[in-house]
Amino acid sequence: MLGTAQQQTIAYSKPPPLRPVRVRRVRKANKESAPKPAAPQNNTEEQVPQLVIDVPAQREENQSKAVAMTLTTMRAGLQRAYLDGLEFIRNKISDTETEVTKTRLSFYSCNETDEDSFLQYLKECNDHFLMANNELRRKNIKLEVIDSEMRIVTLLNHLREAAEFDKGEIAFITGFWENIKHTVESFHSLVDKFQTNVLNRLNQNCTSYNNADISLEVSNRYTEEISGYIAELERELTNMRLLMKTYDSGIHQDLFSQNSKFAEKVLVSCDLKAFPILRLAPDLAEKMENVCAIARKWLDRDEQYMYEVNNYIKETRNIAKKREEDLKNQKEKQKKIEKAVKTASILLHNNKEKLQKIESELNSLEGQLNGFKQEKKCKHTEKAQKSSMADFLSITMTQTRKNYNLQMKRQRLVKQVRELEEFLIGLERELSNVEDELMVKSQERILINEKVETSVKTYDTLKTDFEKYSDNLEKLEQEVNILSGQLLQLEIIQTYKTSPENVEQIFDRPQTVKLAPSLKEKIKRKRKGLPVTES
Repeated sequence: MLGTAQQQTIAYSKPPPLRPVRVRRVRKANKESAPKPAAPQNNTEEQVPQLVIDVPAQREENQSKAVAMTLTTMRAGLQRAYLDGLEFIRNKISDTETEVTKTRLSFYSCNETDEDSFLQYLKECNDHFLMANNELRRKNIKLEVIDSEMRIVTLLNHLREAAEFDKGEIAFITGFWENIKHTVESFHSLVDKFQTNVLNRLNQNCTSYNNADISLEVSNRYTEEISGYIAELERELTNMRLLMKTYDSGIHQDLFSQNSKFAEKVLVSCDLKAFPILRLAPDLAEKMENVCAIARKWLDRDEQYMYEVNNYIKETRNIAKKREEDLKNQKEKQKKIEKAVKTASILLHNNKEKLQKIESELNSLEGQLNGFKQEKKCKHTEKAQKSSMADFLSITMTQTRKNYNLQMKRQRLVKQVRELEEFLIGLERELSNVEDELMVKSQERILINEKVETSVKTYDTLKTDFEKYSDNLEKLEQEVNILSGQLLQLEIIQTYKTSPENVEQIFDRPQTVKLAPSLKEKIKRKRKGLPVTES
């Protein structure tokens, strides 16, 4: 089918020679002012634009659609084969039910299912057993509960010894003995056939195929229900086998089915305490019918499980696709937020560096300011001292004769005082400049501090948002991974359940005979007319 789809795509491809013709015809149509008459529908020249549709993107799309259609058809075919396999098992169950009906009708000697006829036969058996017991009681022979083949044989032996002539009980009970014996053998064969034809196929093919590492609600629910069916089947089949096994020496009456309406009717019509053997065949038939009903439930549930898996695949694929798109968008948003966080971090780092630099400059300016103040203080002290000395010398010179040395000394002091005054004026100017610069830097520090605080808040907010976003993104990514794992597991389940190998095991088909390599070679040589060497 895939090859057919590709051929159709090539058939609609634009032939290379037609491209120039199409281009020229379009240009000519644009230049002509008068409208052209309508062309007939079969005009080849007008069909050329319709053929020009197979661009590479269109070709790829057509091929994808063809592949999808092929896979869908193949999958539908596989599922059809799987459903045919289930129907095959249902037919096996129906065959078993038919055999149960035949065995039951044979036991009751009836031509059709009629509970009244069944009860009439069991009541007749009960009456003959009662008459046999009455005969033994008259002969003072100890009576026993008829609950096994051994007790039936013992009863017949006692009757033959005690009865002067057969009133019909010996012949009837002998016939019942053969009847119940044949019925038990039939049910034994039915159980074996059911195990081979139905139960083994159910156990092999009608399972969840789910991996325990991946939890799937649809598979868990199916497995839980199927486990209940398996337990019921095992219990019923085990009870049947035990009943048939203990038929020889003494049946286990506690294994009889409870809440059986037919058994209640039998209990009213017959003395089951004295003759529990009368309930064996009806109970085996009910158990076998119940087993078939449970097997049908299992099959129906497996078919429902297959449809559920298909629906879950569609739903999970859609959800996974949406989550993947959300994840892609969220990752893009995460990149933007991460970029904003990095930008905020760089801005914070730069502002901190600026603040640190201003702090360092302020410390340096404060050191300069303190040095200037200390120097100013020292120079003021020195000026005061020298001024005092100059004044003292001036007074001394007025009170004494003129002394050249004192005069020179005073002049030097006056000069030094004048220099100190000039120096102090410059120092005051430097001090004022440092104080102004210190004030500017202090203002800058205040502004930078505000920027740092704002940057810290912005960075912390963005970082918190980024961490929350990353956590949510991680959860979303985990959800996508879980959905992808579930989708893969669902597709694996679908593949396993519908695989040709598994479906083929359901049917009763002969296995392919594999020839030995030496035998294959002999056959080839014979076909070619070559001599065959005997080994």
